[in-house]
Amino acid sequence: MIKISDFSYDLPRDLIAKTPAHPRSYCQLLVYSNNEIFDDFFYNLGRYLKAGDLLVLNNSKVMPARIFGQKSSGGKIEILLLEKFAKYWRTLIGGKVSVGEKIIFANNFFAEVTEKFEKEAKIKFNLSGEKLWRQIEKIGKTPIPPYIKNTKLSEKELRREYQTIYAKNLGSSAAPTAGLHFTKKLIGELKNLGVEIAEVNLHVGLGTFAPVSDENIQQNKLHPEKFQIPHSTAKKIIEIKKAGLPAGASRQAMQAGGRIIAVGTTTLRALESTAKEILSGEKEISGSTDIFIQPGFKFKIIDGLITNFHLPCSSLMMLVAAFLQSSGGKNGRKKLLELYQIAVKKKYRFYSFGDAMLII
Repeated sequence: MIKISDFSYDLPRDLIAKTPAHPRSYCQLLVYSNNEIFDDFFYNLGRYLKAGDLLVLNNSKVMPARIFGQKSSGGKIEILLLEKFAKYWRTLIGGKVSVGEKIIFANNFFAEVTEKFEKEAKIKFNLSGEKLWRQIEKIGKTPIPPYIKNTKLSEKELRREYQTIYAKNLGSSAAPTAGLHFTKKLIGELKNLGVEIAEVNLHVGLGTFAPVSDENIQQNKLHPEKFQIPHSTAKKIIEIKKAGLPAGASRQAMQAGGRIIAVGTTTLRALESTAKEILSGEKEISGSTDIFIQPGFKFKIIDGLITNFHLPCSSLMMLVAAFLQSSGGKNGRKKLLELYQIAVKKKYRFYSFGDAMLII
């Protein structure tokens, strides 16, 4: 039985990154490959990839999802936007509110609480469409994690730095942070090496960053997150997978001969939760996933993972441990904690703005 406490580790507070590396690709990179460990920098990622490899990126774009308002009584309220539905938004609420209560954000811009749960609420704005997005863009703040305290970055800088360079589809409440290390220059260099690039879209929400509970572990489920996998991405994956088969593979597929490397845990969750659909040849796949990947999980799509160093006792640590175990390790949790101890000893920077790890 997996216990949350099994994924705890000690981290000196000075190793929590408050700002990203500059340039982005100059962060450190810890590489674990075939039981060997290498210290490098992210801009040298191409040293560990080969022609025919496929990097899969999450192109979700972070919203300015933290908005502040006040009740009619004057009490201040902080809201984190999580997910948009047809007639309401699902949110995290900081402060006490009641169903039917109005939250005022600016002149002629307010929302009504339609449902209230323990920490979440459904709210309905008085604006919609472009008018709503203009107001959110105007007053919203970048939803950086609470452990990034006293950052010297301005809101303008945060909107740039807490966003991947390839972000397209607005909808995330947190960044897919493994992708923050890429620059246009690095992506161009990788393409010149023959590395292919594909994209998925998974809007990051509670399924990624909410604390894990015993109930999550017992039910083997996390909060659902919406995703979309384009036909072009599924097609590339199938070509690479067929290249490993001696019969029935096309010449194009046989020449591919690469590995599928997920950039980030969000990309991995999107791919592995739809493995059956991808491999059966479905053209475009969309929906939501509550998959909770733990040690013992059987991976069907990915062959490598790029990821950051995560919070103790998180579902993300369990996912990485599961992949380490599937890659030949008898105890993925033990190996993960060993790698984290090495990273701490060598002064790697941790969490969202921190350094990266490649497992391949």
